[in-house]
Amino acid sequence: MLEVEFKAKTVTEAIKKGLSQLSRCGRDHVKIKIVSEGSKGLFGLNGIKPAIVLMSIDNK
Repeated sequence: MLEVEFKAKTVTEAIKKGLSQLSRCGRDHVKIKIVSEGSKGLFGLNGIKPAIVLMSIDNK
């Protein structure tokens, strides 16, 4: 099964980004694995990390 990684500021944004790129499949046919929920870093400046999700098409 092929997994595609999507990154954004938040998990919700990463999922929306992935679903838009996997538009041929509905949400019910996509498996989502959260790799990182991201972080804002110290005072929102240093150490900003994006949220990362892995998405794959569920053939069931």
